[in-house]
Amino acid sequence: MMEPYLFTEGLLPEGFLFPHSYIDFVSRESIPDLDPWWFLCTSQRDADGWFQAVKKLYPERKLVPFALWDGSDDIACFDASVPTADPLVHYVHAYASSGWEDRGHVANFTEWLKVTEEESARYKTEREEGR
Repeated sequence: MMEPYLFTEGLLPEGFLFPHSYIDFVSRESIPDLDPWWFLCTSQRDADGWFQAVKKLYPERKLVPFALWDGSDDIACFDASVPTADPLVHYVHAYASSGWEDRGHVANFTEWLKVTEEESARYKTEREEGR
């Protein structure tokens, strides 16, 4: 696998650092298939595009998008408002009006990954069953 794209230094909010759990996960030889989610670090163009879109849509929030639900505008974003080694992960419905975009959050990337692995297994099962 190519080196994961983690944005250029000047783009990220001041003081933001990706959590080690995320770096370890996306630095694997191959990122596991978590369909319908996919990781923005696999495409600089998509990562930068979503970063700029989120920044423009919600300028009052400090969010760093890292995963997208394929076929929707739902994205998972790190909360960069408070410098921490293990930031919250927000579910954001991009293009919703400001104040209506938040779809909840989980404690950190590890928790997001656990939930996402369960969602992915359920999604794949339903797809195989033709639902």
